[in-house]
Order: sequence, then structure tokens, then C-alpha cells
Amino acid sequence: MLVTKIFNLEDFKKSIPFTAIGARTCYSSGDLDYLLNDPRVVSREERANFLSKLGNYKHFSVFAHSFAYKDLSDIDEELIDSYLPEEIKNLPKKEKAKIVAMGIASTKFKSHYNPEYPTVIGISLRHYLEDLLTEDEEKYYKTFEKMADFDIPIKPLGSKGNTTLIGLLKDYDGYAVFFIQNVSRTMTHQLVRHTALNYSQRSQRYVREDENLLIIPPSVKESEFEIQDKTLVENYLNLINSYKTFVEKADVKESLKREAVSRINNFTEKYKNIEKIKLEDIFSLTDQLAQTVYDLSVYSGKVKREDTRFILPHGRKTTIVVSGTISWIKDFIIKRTDPHAQWEIQNVAKQMKQLLSEQGIDV
Repeated sequence: MLVTKIFNLEDFKKSIPFTAIGARTCYSSGDLDYLLNDPRVVSREERANFLSKLGNYKHFSVFAHSFAYKDLSDIDEELIDSYLPEEIKNLPKKEKAKIVAMGIASTKFKSHYNPEYPTVIGISLRHYLEDLLTEDEEKYYKTFEKMADFDIPIKPLGSKGNTTLIGLLKDYDGYAVFFIQNVSRTMTHQLVRHTALNYSQRSQRYVREDENLLIIPPSVKESEFEIQDKTLVENYLNLINSYKTFVEKADVKESLKREAVSRINNFTEKYKNIEKIKLEDIFSLTDQLAQTVYDLSVYSGKVKREDTRFILPHGRKTTIVVSGTISWIKDFIIKRTDPHAQWEIQNVAKQMKQLLSEQGIDV
């Protein structure tokens, strides 16, 4: 059931820039301030060109961050009838609109239908573009040029801790877009289990991990466990420094080698004369050892980052854009503010709740 006759690109104009934020999050190591000044986000022309490249690659997932609702009882009745079999075209218009809305909801993954608004359907720009490609490939590619016509600046609505509310629709069941940074991949592995939401996450395949080190849980930092064994630290440092010598000899840009070697030297200097180590130190040493093997593999072993990343810990820092209808965001918040939820995802859920509350949305 194609939606291209019911929706048009202009329906999504208020939220198109959120797709660029989502996409740049995948390919950038920058924080939100950096992204909000990235020409591929804030410049109409550069944003349109960037999104056009994603369209060429059929990278549809980022377009799910742009969302729109439409009351089908407001559109032309002949258009509604075009979606229906002959035998039910004599039904009242609102009844027919309801049937079409339910039909779209049943065939479009992550579209949104609520019986409280029986003639209303919500879809994402992803749905629209996928159908447009099926219907008219030439028109599909030209649509990205038209995106430059919509210059709606992104103005974050508020921040709490790791979480920023960057977009909000309040019509019907609404739609919210959050930017979450400085959280671990362990946390985002839990987050993406909430499959009704949409995600764009920093890529370890395309983005360097050199300075993107481990997030250490509070319980580890608070642990009083200690090992009074200088040789244990020396063993870590000897391994790290041994791998470093191969990185120094690697046939790569000098600037890349200098960055890696400088990071390793700064790290090992901190542990040079330590007589005993805490659990937090063991986490840090193990993470740096993994990072040095990563450097060795990329620069000396000539292995692609997409394969080298297998050595990196789950606890590595990441950035992610999350979007969804308010009803599904609330579902996430209710489940993850439960005291049994792990500390990191519980913190983010509480931050989301606070940000929505500031916008008059209670959870």
C-alpha cells in the first residue's frame, strides 16, 4: 500500500534536519555542538547533497527520524477510494479513512496507528522514500534536491546529563528525537532491544576509536579491591609497549602514528611507578591493551577497522540518536526507570522523562 499519494515531502519539512543529525552521528566523532554546526546538518544545500548520497546508498534507516501524521478524513474521498476494493466504497468517508489508515499501519513497519484517532496515520520519511523509489525512481532522486527548500534550524529543547531532546512533535501521539552521548555500547545494546524506536549510532566501522575509551561503571570505581603486585602492571605495560614498537614502524601517515604513540606514552607514563593497582586500573589497562592491539592491527596488520573493532570492549563510549512516538518513548521510560534496570540505561530513561516533563508531557 503506497503512501506517496497521501503524503508528500512537505509533510516532513519540520523534521528533515533530524535525519541529517542521525546520519552524521553515524559517521562522526563529534559531540552535539559540533554536529549542530556541521554544514551537512545546518546548510540547506550541503544537507541535501549529503542526504542525497545516503539515498543513493539506500541508507533508509536515518530517514526514520523524520515523522508526520495525517488525518485521512481530510483528504479527497476519491483518493481514499483508490485504496479500497469496489464493494466497500459506498461506506461513509470516515469509515473508509479508518480502513485505509489501518491498512497502512499493518503494512508499514514502525508506522503508527491509535484507535483513539481512528482516521489518523503516522509514518516516517523512510516509508515515504521507500515507496517513492518503488513507484518512480527518477522522482525519488529528485526529491533529495527538494530537501534543500526546507531550512528549518535545529534548536535543542533541553539537556539533562547525557541526553538532549533535539526534536518534538506534539500532534496526536507525538514524536520525539533524542541525542545521547558519552554512554557505553553495553548500554546501547540494551537500548536497541526496544525495537519500536529508531536508532542511528556512531559507527566503529567508519569512525576512528583512538580517543574513544572505556566507560567505567561506578561500582568498579568504588571497589576497594587492590592488587599489590608491581609485576602485574609491568606485564601490562611491557605488552602495550611491545605492540607500540610495531605501530612506530608501520607504513602509514606519520600523523596517525604520532597520535597513537603519543596516546600510548601518555597512558603508560601514569602507571610507570605504581606499586599497587585497583580494579579501576585493571579495567583501564585492559582497555588500553585492546586499543593498542587495535592500532597494531589497523596500521601494521592493514586490517580494516570494521574487523579490527572486534577486539574492543563493549564498554566503549558511543553516541546515538533515538526517535519514536511519545507512546513508545513512554514505554521505554517506564520499563527502564524500574529499579531493576542497569544504572546507565536507567539514568538515560530518567533524563528522557525529565526532558519530556519540561515540555508538558507526563510519563
